Parts: sequence; C-alpha cells; structure tokens
Amino acid sequence: MKLEPSLTNYLNTSISKENRIINVSKGPQFKTKGGTALAMLFLLFFLMSIVLLVNSEFIASLILFIISSTLFSLVIDIHGIQVDTNMHMIRDYKAFLWFRIGEWSNINEYKSIYLTQKNVSVRTTGYAGQAAETYHYYHIKLVDEVHKKEIFLAEYKNYYKAQKISKNIADSTGLQFRDFLKGGIRRK
Repeated sequence: MKLEPSLTNYLNTSISKENRIINVSKGPQFKTKGGTALAMLFLLFFLMSIVLLVNSEFIASLILFIISSTLFSLVIDIHGIQVDTNMHMIRDYKAFLWFRIGEWSNINEYKSIYLTQKNVSVRTTGYAGQAAETYHYYHIKLVDEVHKKEIFLAEYKNYYKAQKISKNIADSTGLQFRDFLKGGIRRK
C-alpha cells in the first residue's frame, strides 16, 4: 500500500526553464520482484565496500560500491510522471540511478481524466472470516479509451481532495473529467 501523496507533491514539482519539463515524482514504490533478496545483496555489497575501503583496497571498494548503488536503485524502484509542456508530451517513468526510463506519449492522445476507487480490506483478527477493516483509495488516471492506454497520476485517501485535483487537471488540460464515484460518496 502506498502512502497518500500530499497536495504539495504537485506544487513542488521541478521545472526546467529551457524545455519546460515538469517532473512529479511518485517516490519509492518497493515493488521490485525479489526486492528482499536485492536489499540483502545491497547491504552485503555496501558493507563489504566499507570494509575494503578501511583495508585500503580502493579499486575493489569502488567496484562493490557501484554494484551496491545499482542494487539500491533497483530496490527502491522510484516512479514518476514527466510532462513536456513545449512538446505536449507525457510519460510515466521509472528512475534507474540518475536516468529516467519510459515511453513518451502525446498528451493530446488522452481524452479523459478518470477518478476511480480501489478498496483494500485488511483483517483485524488472525482468523479467516472474522472482522476486517476496509480502506478506500481514490485513483486519478489519464485515459485514452480508443487505444486502451492509461497513466496513473495519483492516489488519495480523501475523495474530495482527489476530485478537486482531478477537476483542476481536467480544466488546465481541456480533457473530459469522468467521476465514476459521483453520488456514491457520503460526507463524513
């Protein structure tokens, strides 16, 4: 489960002056397959690089440090969104070390902003069939219905915050806003 991104996540985006690229990081996801094994290998190589550095084995220490840095980048699995405002392009990227990897798409290909809900039930007792607590998460997606493509923009715990941000994105981009939850949410 991811933590709720704050509104400041969208306000504190990094913008490059030359080509007007907006970067919105979703942060570490920790969803890499075999992540636990990679984390243990990272820790092993990192500690070995420190031991070798103390023993004046600089070349071996440097090699192990580079390997551990690569493993660390794989373990934390950073994702985000980049928008090129000059070229009207968008991409959902994965960061690897200092590089961002992901396919660019024309933002005009997307026709709608979707607001959907995902429910996650967590058992509160250790026995099957006993009490469970349900958490609601509201997803904002940029969707191209024709080519069946979507870019996941954000996830929120608060419906009204997600709805407000979705409307703002739709108004600023001229895309159609589709709220699949309208009428189904009650104010607390």
